[in-house]
Amino acid sequence: MAKLSPEENKLVQEGKELQAILETDGFKIIKGWLETMAFHSWVDPRECSKEEWEWRELNAYHGANMAQELLEKISSSVNQAEFLIKKERDEVGAKPFRL
Repeated sequence: MAKLSPEENKLVQEGKELQAILETDGFKIIKGWLETMAFHSWVDPRECSKEEWEWRELNAYHGANMAQELLEKISSSVNQAEFLIKKERDEVGAKPFRL
């Protein structure tokens, strides 16, 4: 078995904790909200002036990006932990892994 560095062990622990959160019913609800925000956000232009619509659209765009980045960060952390666990068990070739 390969020994992981302290930083890699920390990443494994974070990934395990995030995976545990992903499996809860509450996070499944939050994930749905984030996915809706990330992929289905739009502002109805009929509700306001052009300037107000542009402001709302800009905020919706940034909110959607943040939601998408959060979902991707969680997924990346879980995947990274899974890789490091496999590395520790010598189940994969120990290629340099960029942290």
